Amino acid sequence: MDNTKKLLRELKADAMLTGAADLRAWLTGFRSSFGFVYTDAQESVFFTDPRYAEGAKEALRNSYTGVAIAKNEDSVFDFIKSKKIKKLAVPVERLTRPEYERLRRRFKLVDSTPAFVKAMSVKNEEELASISRACEIAEEAYLQLLSFLKEGVTENETAGYLEYLMRKCGAEDRSFETIAAFGKNSSVPHHASDGTKLKSGMPVLLDFGCKVNGYCSDITRTLWFGGKPDDEFKSVYESVLTSHLLARDNIRAGMKGREADAIARDYLAKQGLDKFFTHSLGHGIGINIHEFPTLSPKGEAALQDGMVFSIEPGVYFEGKFGIRIEDSVTLKDGRVVSFMKTDKNLTLL
Repeated sequence: MDNTKKLLRELKADAMLTGAADLRAWLTGFRSSFGFVYTDAQESVFFTDPRYAEGAKEALRNSYTGVAIAKNEDSVFDFIKSKKIKKLAVPVERLTRPEYERLRRRFKLVDSTPAFVKAMSVKNEEELASISRACEIAEEAYLQLLSFLKEGVTENETAGYLEYLMRKCGAEDRSFETIAAFGKNSSVPHHASDGTKLKSGMPVLLDFGCKVNGYCSDITRTLWFGGKPDDEFKSVYESVLTSHLLARDNIRAGMKGREADAIARDYLAKQGLDKFFTHSLGHGIGINIHEFPTLSPKGEAALQDGMVFSIEPGVYFEGKFGIRIEDSVTLKDGRVVSFMKTDKNLTLL
């Protein structure tokens, strides 16, 4: 995948320079901890150090982008200067102050960040296929994990084993640090998994995902371990599930992010639960686990076909329990299509 020429056409600049790792990966499909991608009307060059040279040449051999060794940042800047470039597009928000000042002294700068946000928000078929496979792997690993959940196992053990299973099933990495929350820990939306042991009569909240070709999946399932949950838990679970399904079935292309968020939030308000829904309904998913668009009360951007985002309503009672149900979804022909196939009805183990 080579997006360099595509993005340059969107910019009113002589050339484009990108150093941020995630943006470089989106431009070229090659991931590394160091490098710059330079693109002008005639050529595109990925500058990197000897650690990545061989891998980059192999990965990019059939693309528009060539590979060159860079001793340091200044050697890259000198190369650009030698090409008589005056107006250079860079992702200003992703530069450090010293980087910005060094570039500003040499070139007239144009901010490429808005163009990246716009282009990365709508996925092509290749990107959608990678995200779909990442979702399949995450669900496959989740189903294998269920038999591992026994009394006495810890959150850390559960999170670690789930990440192992995702890699075993074909993932190249996790999307983010896996959350395994038992009992009252589930009331913390982004709980840091610890040594808490699983006991009968506990809710289990699992928030996890993995990467395929650099693209993320994101899924949350809440289940009950041992015995039967009380009426309060079952009632709240049904409310969260209904809000999720309402959002899935009624979000449309053209809606603003806040309108999508309101579908789930307004239903939870009717159940007296909206004050316990403490985060947004969803976020964009792609190379990064959190991308544009935002489905929140402040989300003003319109949703479009090809966007990928989460639908993840949640309700949290401090010190008691929390419930979140999340799928990664896309918009196709104006409607939501979920990548997830696993049952979202309450699972009792």
